[in-house]
Amino acid sequence: MKHPCQNISKASIFHEYWWLEAVTAGHFSEVEVRQGDYPAGRLPFVVTRRKGLRCLGMPDFTHLLGPIVDSGDGKMQTRMTNRLSTVGALISQLPPFDFFKQVIDPTLDDGLALIDGLAFQRHGFQVGHQYSFQIDCRAELDTLLARMHFKVRQHIRRAEEQRTVVTIDDPQRFVIFYMENLRKTNRKSYMQFDRFPILFSECRARNCGEISAAMQPDGIPVAMTFLVWDDQTMYYLMCTRDTAVRDNDLLVWSAIKRANELGLIFDLDGVSNGGTARFLSGFGGAIKTRLIITKGQPVYNVVQSVKTILRGGRSVQSTFD
Repeated sequence: MKHPCQNISKASIFHEYWWLEAVTAGHFSEVEVRQGDYPAGRLPFVVTRRKGLRCLGMPDFTHLLGPIVDSGDGKMQTRMTNRLSTVGALISQLPPFDFFKQVIDPTLDDGLALIDGLAFQRHGFQVGHQYSFQIDCRAELDTLLARMHFKVRQHIRRAEEQRTVVTIDDPQRFVIFYMENLRKTNRKSYMQFDRFPILFSECRARNCGEISAAMQPDGIPVAMTFLVWDDQTMYYLMCTRDTAVRDNDLLVWSAIKRANELGLIFDLDGVSNGGTARFLSGFGGAIKTRLIITKGQPVYNVVQSVKTILRGGRSVQSTFD
């Protein structure tokens, strides 16, 4: 069956209907805006119940989402006004919720997606920032290598002497390795991996995703990554490594070379702390900003305040992320 907004130009791989169906088993929703019979915008989301509260957010394995809009033709000012109006109309159609969170790439739609932050602010949402590094891999490989910090180049050369990078076609092998590495560090996964084999299969069928592994000479993996891409950007979606491995320099370099083959921009994904920023900056990428859109209704804010009080006044990360 053809989706009503299927003709809107693509925003990212995460907006694709096949992606959303793969990661949610078809259990996702969206609001849409139409101009007559012509689709002008859509905003997909998933609805979850957590601690009795209704939350609108993004599915597992989906690091970016937000509105996708046909801003039309004409001058930039006209297109910006069209987008602002369409996004506002999408927000007005959202169902009731206690908490909302999505992450938006403001570079989409020729950079006009930046105006989405203003549209959400007008409706009482909070707009925060997330940082990422991007490398334009359409340059020559020698140029890309020269842009890296010399210590990163040294790490890559040493790693190439000790390990090889191979493609893994078994998604369960990635899941087992991922979960084992979490177990070794007494951590738990914040994602459900039930849908990962299906997502991997859908990506492989469309030649837009692969698992890479750094292997020791004895054939034992020490690190793995899951890369996905659309027609513009490759995303360093997931990575995991054995606790004995200090870094993933070799796999990042392998991903850069793959993005170079495909003529893509390589997005190293969200930066969570200063240590991660220092590591990723060594690959010569440019810092980029994403928009984090959130809104908590009064009942949600009360729950968060009570949690803070119970923890002795220390702020806590939302369990609804």
